[in-house]
Amino acid sequence: MHHDHYSLMRGGLVHRLLHATGTLHRTRHLSVWLTLLLLALAVGPLLALTAQSGTLWPTPLASPYHISLLADYDTLARLLLALPLLVLAAPRADALLRGAIRQLNRSSVVHAVRKPRLAALLDHVRGQRDSWLPEAVCLVVAFAPAWSGAPVMGVLPGLDDWRFHGAAPSAAGLWYAAVSVPLLRLVVLLWFWRFLLWTLVLWRLPQVGLDLHPQHPDGAAGLAFLGRAQMRFGPLAAAGGIMLAGAFLNQMLYQDQSLYGLRHLIAGYVVGITLLLIAPLMLLAPVMIHAKRHALYRFDSLGNRAARNFDTRWPAASDTTAGSESLLDHNDASAYCDFGGVYQGVASMRVVPLSRWNLLGIALPALAPMLPLLLVAMSVDELAAKLMGLLA
Repeated sequence: MHHDHYSLMRGGLVHRLLHATGTLHRTRHLSVWLTLLLLALAVGPLLALTAQSGTLWPTPLASPYHISLLADYDTLARLLLALPLLVLAAPRADALLRGAIRQLNRSSVVHAVRKPRLAALLDHVRGQRDSWLPEAVCLVVAFAPAWSGAPVMGVLPGLDDWRFHGAAPSAAGLWYAAVSVPLLRLVVLLWFWRFLLWTLVLWRLPQVGLDLHPQHPDGAAGLAFLGRAQMRFGPLAAAGGIMLAGAFLNQMLYQDQSLYGLRHLIAGYVVGITLLLIAPLMLLAPVMIHAKRHALYRFDSLGNRAARNFDTRWPAASDTTAGSESLLDHNDASAYCDFGGVYQGVASMRVVPLSRWNLLGIALPALAPMLPLLLVAMSVDELAAKLMGLLA
């Protein structure tokens, strides 16, 4: 089977353009070369132009209200961290999502008689993936704002920075607005387009018909692998956290903003992006609730019969009867305990294929980029003292 058969990343207008240029056949490390190419386009000219204008390095003689390129942590975080992360993480994320789609196709989650419906769904998703229109829209949305003559915006209101030469935009500022930002925006939009494709798969799965088993040991009726697959969009959360951390660092250094004052924004982002990225799994909740409810009805009936038989056999096999047998001499107790374990498994089944580890797999990448802000908000000694106070 072709290696792109279940891929969500390898397809579409951008993929066909790379294929047409022969780029896809030249190297096994395509993501590395694409990262280097994007950095060359987005960052290289900025370094050259700001070096030429004298706004590359922070200098002691410069005005405290003028921010050089290498002191603009917002821009550095966006272009040197977030952009490479999204490009380098794409192949690994695609491989794991591809594995999840294979699992859907090969496992008993979808009954054999409904496999043609699943194949039709995957064909539809591949058709959407290979369509030129969605990625063309992403290209337009990414580049249109800058190329439509939108004004160049400064890093912080009220402060001068490397984007301007006096009152007019500098050459570096124009390049940043016309090329660097649109390239980053395009990569983010392509990730979200793949996120929508995966959401389409999850949305249509109940219509295909799922053969769920609430007693499955994974605690999610056999769908726990979908929660693990959802974690593959964690790089989106991490990239957003990196960009916010850079912006917050600028505010803390140049506008005397406190980390305490930013706490609501940080918490809001972590909670918001986590809910956004796990939201597609909620589409499976109705069918999982239905399966759990009917399984509990069925197991309640079985439990009543098992309990009645157990109560009936207990006096017959007790030590007080004429016989010398004990209940421990029979397998009834073991079978009853086994049934109880199965029932508890059904009762504790999650109605969304999501575990706490899946949540942490998205929330922690969103929060981790914010942690270095602690080193700016307080010295290492103060931070160590607070940590020791909490541990003591």
